[in-house]
Formats: sequence, C-alpha cells, structure tokens
Amino acid sequence: MNTPKSETRAIPVRGAQNLVAGLSLIGLALFAAWAASDLPLGRLGSMGPGMVPYAIIGLIVIFAIGLVANGVMKDGEGVSLPDFSAVIAIAAVGFAALVAGTALRVAGVQQIWGYPPTVFTFCLFYLAVMVWLAVQAVKRPTWLDRSGLRGPIFVIGGLLAFALTVRSVGLVLAGPLLAVISGAASSETKLKELLIFAVAITLVCIAMFKYALKLPMPVLIIPGVIYL
Repeated sequence: MNTPKSETRAIPVRGAQNLVAGLSLIGLALFAAWAASDLPLGRLGSMGPGMVPYAIIGLIVIFAIGLVANGVMKDGEGVSLPDFSAVIAIAAVGFAALVAGTALRVAGVQQIWGYPPTVFTFCLFYLAVMVWLAVQAVKRPTWLDRSGLRGPIFVIGGLLAFALTVRSVGLVLAGPLLAVISGAASSETKLKELLIFAVAITLVCIAMFKYALKLPMPVLIIPGVIYL
C-alpha cells in the first residue's frame, strides 16, 4: 500500500527585486554590526560612539524586513543582471585590493598614510571606479542608468569618503563629501540644490552630534594649526 508523500510548499516570491534588496540590506547590516562590535554603546544619558551606528543598523534591519515581506506578499519587479552589477563590481574591487594589499605586505609595507595596505588599495581602486563612472555619466548617461552601477557605487562611495575623512579632517569636509558623492547616485540631481543641501545637513550634523549629543566627533582638523 503506497503512502502519499507529503507535499512541501515553497514560499511564493511575488516581488523578487524587493526580496533580494531586503536580504542584501540584512547582510550589510550584519557586517556593519560586526565592524562596530568594538564600539561601546553607552547610555541614553551618556551616549557612546556605538549608539548612533547601532541605531542606524536597527533602522536598516527594520526597513530590510519590510522589503522582504513586500517581496513575498506583493507583486513587484523581477531581478536581472544589472541588479547585481554593483555587487559584482564591488567584489571585483575588493578582490583586486586584497591581492594588491597582500603583495604590499609581502614587500614589507605595513601601512600607507595610516591605513593597512588592503584598506588603502581598496579605497584607491574604488575612487578610480567612481571617477570612471563620473566620466561615463557625462558621455553616456543613459547607459550608466541602465547598468545598475550608478546608485550603489556612489552611495557606498559617499559613505567611504565620510569614514575616511571624519576623523582626519572633520565634519566640515566629511559631511559635504557624503552628501555630494551620494547625491551623484541620481541622474535627476541638480548641482546647486545638492550643494545647498550638503551645507545645510553638515551644519545640522555638527549641531546635533558635536554640541547636542557631545560625541567626540571633530568638526575641523588642520594638523598643527587647529582642532575643533
């Protein structure tokens, strides 16, 4: 007598693009949480340097869960190769930086401008990619928008620029760099409006983080001259 086999039902995916985006954000949030694991949280009355990063990570996770639920419950767009082009490009830059950084370490180079060789080469290669994309934005703007590279590359590039300059130069430069580079992620961005926004958001960040929350975040650093 044959016993009927139990049927396994797969979870339907109605909006694959939102599902993949949500899972990618969760992965990014987990990596960020690992990278910030050494930062003390502090308390609400006395916030530590890890409080704001973890708050942002929490918001990203909540947003990502919403995207995953939306991808399962509502109809949406599918995924195609351009949706993964930025991931492939960043992975290629990371691999090239790993090879170059390893070669420099073997050659006896331990630091470049205070950064490990792999970190420095990754930032250098990433900068080269952004410059190339900026040139393509002028020459072939429609191709750049179709490629799927513009948004993720410039947004992550803005975050990298902020991370590299906030401790070495201060918020006066790091804030505008974040706003301007990230703003290049959209073809509809207008330079004048972007510059006004960059100045305004920088002033808000200085007032909030430096003076209201009293976080140890420098406003302006000129080595040997000024430290605010």
